[in-house]
Amino acid sequence: TTAKAAAAAAATPKATSPAAQLLRLLTLAATVAGASALWSLEEGDEDCFGGDFTRHGCCSARWGLTGNPVCWDDEFTYLKCCGLGDFPRRPEDDLAWDEELRLNPAEIGETFDFIVVGAGSAGSVVASRLASKDGPDGLPYRVLLLEEGPGKAPAKEKGGAAHPDNPPDGGVWRPKLNVTWTLDDEERTWSYSTGQGAGGTGAANSMIYMRGSPSEYEAYGWSEEEVLDAFKALEAPMEAPGFVADSKYYREYNAEEDDAPGYHLSLVSATKEELPPFFRDLLKAFERGGVPHRIDPHSGPSMHGVGGVWRAMGCGHARCQPTRVPRMGMAIGRPRSSTAAAFLVPTMAKKRQRLKVLVEASVERLVFDDAKRCIGVEISLKNDGAKRDGKRRRIFYRSEKEVILSAGTFYTPKILMVSGIGERTELLRLGIPPVVHSPEVGRNLHDHVGMSIVVGTNVQCPEGYHENGKGGHTILGNTDQFIGQLYAFLNSSSDELGAKGPLDAEIMMLEGCFAGHLSIVFTVMLLQGHTRGRIVVQSRNPSTQPHVDYKPLSDARDINLLANVTARLFRSVLNSEKLAKYELNSTPGWEIISNFKRLAQWIRESLWFYSHPGGTAKVQRPNIDSNGVVDSDFRVIGTQGLRVADASVLTVSPTGHTDGPARLLGELAARAILREHSDKEASADDAQSLALSGYPGVKIPRIGFGTNGFEDDRAVKAVSKFLQNGGRMLDTAVLYNNHRSVAQGIAASGIARSGIFVVTKIPPGDMGYTEATRAIERSLSELGGQIDLLLIHWPSNFDPNAPLPRCASGSEGSWTRCRLETWRAMEEFCNAGKVRSLGVSNFAKHHLIELLEAPERKLKVAVNEIEFHPYWPQPDVMGLCRQHNIKVIAYGSTGGSLMGGAMLRVPAITTIAKRRQKSPAQVLFKWAVQQDVIIIPSSSSEAHMAENMDVLSWELTKEDMQALNAIGKTDRMRVYMPDPNEAP
Repeated sequence: TTAKAAAAAAATPKATSPAAQLLRLLTLAATVAGASALWSLEEGDEDCFGGDFTRHGCCSARWGLTGNPVCWDDEFTYLKCCGLGDFPRRPEDDLAWDEELRLNPAEIGETFDFIVVGAGSAGSVVASRLASKDGPDGLPYRVLLLEEGPGKAPAKEKGGAAHPDNPPDGGVWRPKLNVTWTLDDEERTWSYSTGQGAGGTGAANSMIYMRGSPSEYEAYGWSEEEVLDAFKALEAPMEAPGFVADSKYYREYNAEEDDAPGYHLSLVSATKEELPPFFRDLLKAFERGGVPHRIDPHSGPSMHGVGGVWRAMGCGHARCQPTRVPRMGMAIGRPRSSTAAAFLVPTMAKKRQRLKVLVEASVERLVFDDAKRCIGVEISLKNDGAKRDGKRRRIFYRSEKEVILSAGTFYTPKILMVSGIGERTELLRLGIPPVVHSPEVGRNLHDHVGMSIVVGTNVQCPEGYHENGKGGHTILGNTDQFIGQLYAFLNSSSDELGAKGPLDAEIMMLEGCFAGHLSIVFTVMLLQGHTRGRIVVQSRNPSTQPHVDYKPLSDARDINLLANVTARLFRSVLNSEKLAKYELNSTPGWEIISNFKRLAQWIRESLWFYSHPGGTAKVQRPNIDSNGVVDSDFRVIGTQGLRVADASVLTVSPTGHTDGPARLLGELAARAILREHSDKEASADDAQSLALSGYPGVKIPRIGFGTNGFEDDRAVKAVSKFLQNGGRMLDTAVLYNNHRSVAQGIAASGIARSGIFVVTKIPPGDMGYTEATRAIERSLSELGGQIDLLLIHWPSNFDPNAPLPRCASGSEGSWTRCRLETWRAMEEFCNAGKVRSLGVSNFAKHHLIELLEAPERKLKVAVNEIEFHPYWPQPDVMGLCRQHNIKVIAYGSTGGSLMGGAMLRVPAITTIAKRRQKSPAQVLFKWAVQQDVIIIPSSSSEAHMAENMDVLSWELTKEDMQALNAIGKTDRMRVYMPDPNEAP
């Protein structure tokens, strides 16, 4: 072996790529070291095995290139223990690629802010969201979207009617990738087909749209509130007739925003009364078995239940047809609703100068600098007119900020690996210089697998029902003939009603005819399987297709789950007395179902793939995974300027099909990117202060002094002392009745007023245009100069006995009117240069949305001052503020005097304080500051002031933050009343 390797290395052409040269050097080094070096690479490390763990038991072919799941632990990896001997390899493709690089160097193309690879369900969202924003220089972000599929760059939607049984033609599918496995020495094959072109698989699939349970995404570090908000932003509003949408789960309809981006959906789901007798009884049988009927799978914390599902098809306008239809035939004819149609098309129409789309563009590899920052991509154009000497045109495009991979479960890991990100040994065997050792790239492949059970009834089919083209009956027929199409989501053994988190299985029920009688196909699909496969790159040549290695049901737990679901279906549903009158018969029969060994064998023989793959660039989930490819913000670990946003990041399968979750990932990734590259003001944040968005040059210190409760001489002394100890931000309000004392304290400190940031607030009693104008003029006079930040103190009266201001009185009065009139007055003072920036205080989410969407508002809402601490983290409000780059000022960070210091004695907080040698108050303040939240402690103690200012000099660990974040998930409590959420 060594001699052959040395001979091969010596025969390698001299004019090769650096990668080929590296491989030759490694091979020669192994030759010098002796045959054992190459032998260990081929056969693996014998130290992995001992006792019951043998090479044959862990590495035999039946387990594929992941090894026996029984052997998996922190020390076992297939490459380390089993070696590379069985990994497929195409060295002839290497030589072709090396020759291509030698003879056809890449030309230098344009530079963009962001480059998105893949225009599928996720990539279309990412590209359109980024292209809709302005960059830090005030100019629009420029985005390049690269798509390998054919067709012209999307300019307008063709609007053709969609049919789930008839996907569009014209090269929408990539070349098939085959998976092989054996069953009783018989080789079996499954061919994966994935979509290409604008919209990806979402532009060619059967349009089933499922979100998954919002709660199951929390394991990735994405809150349920954040996930729901993202889905709302993606989907067009839902509207009656036919379905009353719950605003907790859906975006509310607004007649003035008909053209707001969002894809339109159809809920194909019947009430019991709309179904024929058999299906009504079938639902009752499921309910008796613990699986409730529900119309909408998304109006709740979990998808648990049985009923219809959403389809990614709609009329393009929320009002032109009912959102809900009881059967599929009524939805046929509506256009397909892909992310390309919903987001790329309008972005191209309105912001073409921001977004460039290249189709038939194959990404060859990512390019990194010495700091492991991804600085761009090399591509080749398939059908470009500028071919030279028969060679395809190769171009390098540079990214100023980030590259986002959305190439899908099979091709994203391939691009990572040919670019040098993967398991080091696997990269070296391909002659690819490692950039980042990331062993999980390509591993963790999972999919939904299952089988179908055919159940016959004594119900005669209506004339012409489910006839094929030759006049005979079919088992399934066509989608538009379905009357009782149902989907059940449940666990394999028992269900807790309304339980959060992922579910084990889906049962899809499709009806047809057999021998003139109604028959039902129950497709049992495993959602939370344990079997894992991998993607293997066979050559450093980017044109070589990846090898898919997946041995279904190789983890015995998967057989048990499918068997349990099947047995439960028979025992709890099909054997129900509600269905006895239909004289059911099934294939397989009860003699197989009741015998686990025979049932397991039948499952293996009848297995089907449902092509919902994921996991090959998995998220390293907080507190769960010890490794991963990307973090919760989709950043590729170990690199800079590179993210992954597609189903490959899904560490475990979602509940339901993957198109909906892929769209979600695109939205979440775009938000994470924009948070990091938000705007000119955000980029100016520093260690001491935060820039206020919308007010160039205005920065607010991260730590201030809250003057509530300080009046007269006590206020003067406290303010002066705070400023002399290095503080530079003062928080006051008209209601605190201390404006003059604050001004005197500033003067007594000896600190120039120009270096101090003063915040004040207008109370509810002074709301309204005229009243607010007077209050602002009075405040300016009392404070002795310019106001740096002016806030509306409360959205309405916090004292129920207080008199209403004029703007809220009478038949035309309302608190909405008060807020808008007050804001108008505030804007006038800001435009006049007397106030530097504007914001609000104690605004709940609905108040913020109202103001943000008000056409009368011209200036940015820069700040929201709210109660914020681990017991009251306000995720809804915080999420909205982050989305709109609204800075948050926190009051009550330690619970305030109302709690008598109880929060400072909580074990989770005191434990961290003791370990970090800090006070509990410092820990609580740092928890807020580390989230870019401004704090305003109110202690007049000079020692405590110094402690508070010291918060900027140290960091809480990731584990500390997670422990503090966990408090609000189990024990929420606000300290200050009233609750702004209840304010009108």
